[in-house]
Amino acid sequence: MKISKVSVSFLALLCAFVFAFTGCSTNPAMNSEEAKTPETKEELVLAVGKTDTGLFDPKKGWGTHAQIRLTHSSLLTIDSDLNFIGDLAKYYEVSKDALTWTFPLRNDVKFSSGEPVTAEDVKFTYEMLKEDGIKFDLSFVKSVEVVDSNTIVFTLNEPRSTFVSQLTEIGIVPKAHYDDNYSQNPIGSGPYKVVQYNDGQQIIMEYNPYWYGTEPQFKKLIFLLLEEDAALAAAKAGTADIVYVPPTFANQKVEGMTLRKFESIDSRGITMPTQKSGGKGKINNNDVAVGNDVTSDLAIRKALSVGLDRQGLIDVALDGYGQKAFSLCDYLPWFNEETAIEDGNIGEAKKILADGGWIDTNNDGIVEKDGMKAEFNLLFSSSDQLRSDLSLTVADMAKEFGIKINAIGKTWDEIYIEGKANAVLWGGGRHHPHQLYTMYSSKVIDQGYNNMTVYINPAVDKYLDRAMHAATQEEANKYWKLAQWDGTTGFSTLGDMPIIWLARVDHLYLANEKLDLGRQPIHSHGHEWALFGNITEWTWSN
Repeated sequence: MKISKVSVSFLALLCAFVFAFTGCSTNPAMNSEEAKTPETKEELVLAVGKTDTGLFDPKKGWGTHAQIRLTHSSLLTIDSDLNFIGDLAKYYEVSKDALTWTFPLRNDVKFSSGEPVTAEDVKFTYEMLKEDGIKFDLSFVKSVEVVDSNTIVFTLNEPRSTFVSQLTEIGIVPKAHYDDNYSQNPIGSGPYKVVQYNDGQQIIMEYNPYWYGTEPQFKKLIFLLLEEDAALAAAKAGTADIVYVPPTFANQKVEGMTLRKFESIDSRGITMPTQKSGGKGKINNNDVAVGNDVTSDLAIRKALSVGLDRQGLIDVALDGYGQKAFSLCDYLPWFNEETAIEDGNIGEAKKILADGGWIDTNNDGIVEKDGMKAEFNLLFSSSDQLRSDLSLTVADMAKEFGIKINAIGKTWDEIYIEGKANAVLWGGGRHHPHQLYTMYSSKVIDQGYNNMTVYINPAVDKYLDRAMHAATQEEANKYWKLAQWDGTTGFSTLGDMPIIWLARVDHLYLANEKLDLGRQPIHSHGHEWALFGNITEWTWSN
């Protein structure tokens, strides 16, 4: 079915938008008992953010934010205990040298078109993405061979410890139907199929009758693509069953809905350009300015990391809904626990600045060095209330030890262009360590928006390479930890800290009190899709 551009569920959208922007009264029909009849048990209306990233196509990034679980199968998946287990593959075997990966496939999997998913579809998907090379780096894959219709073997040029994570993120597409227009008619083998997409308005998914897993109770999902204010308005109007809420909205009372809080590894921090100003680089193939004379001074970065009170930031900006973050991977198996420092020490922050030559010579409250004030811009997404609140609170705290931060809201397009010359309120956090490489390795500078800080440390590069090319996860974790801090250098709070991590944010949703969301694993970066990995467990009780 070709995706229609004609809106359906118009009444729900209209009510949500009108309520949000004009303050009109709620349509009584939307709160009637008829809207709560048992029929609605098989349909959910969700307003959890801009969920159309990647447009259903892995080549466009569908899967890089955990979206694929609803619409596509992947070779592996992650269970609620963060173990890698079979999905399309029954299981997997890795040779002793970690170069050969063998996947026996299930023989009961079909696409939403009714056609079987075969090893040829897997081979096609991976070879297509390898050739494209933009959203998924598969350059280390030497060959993909179909042994028979239900067995596929990957041979790697070199061991790649993070390959196992990519196996959970790459959605398999049908070789017979994939083309440049795939987004207009996506065919997958997940529990749902896309039946309608209205750009900027909504996505409608329906149950895939060929789904091979546990049948979900909910046969239809309507995603309203609303900003945070409008999503809350939709909840109050009775037109949404689940809405994402930032911490500032968490105490809102909505009849019939309860707040659901989930711990995450979704971290927020400040990228600090590490090079002096005047350089040039690229962001997504655009020429951009690189460097900042203030943030490139290690004393500035160290003072902020030690002086900022992370718990205070969480209490003020997140209303307490979060945990301190000292890295991108706190308390995961690859986290170096030595790097969890004591923070909120204003006296120590002032000493670090003074020792680094930063002195307030004119008593205006801002320290200077060589005639330059300790002042820089901190860019944040103007459409993200959480990032806005964090940025403004950071700026207030930094004043106490003599650093002036100008918090400025921008669009993401503007931030990407300006982000290598200014600090940015950044985010990340996955169920695997691959982002440590993309955020800190000098080998990915000027690729996409990797290594925004243009951080270069040969010792860190060596550890990151060894971690990436390790034959086992245990060996890889040893080197991920050394890259953070080896006793002398690293990218963590004890070392160069090109990114000052602040908080792991709790993911907050208002959900109908009758809805049980099952056992949720710790959430990864991106509240838009973090909920849905276990949707076949969700139930509704009248």
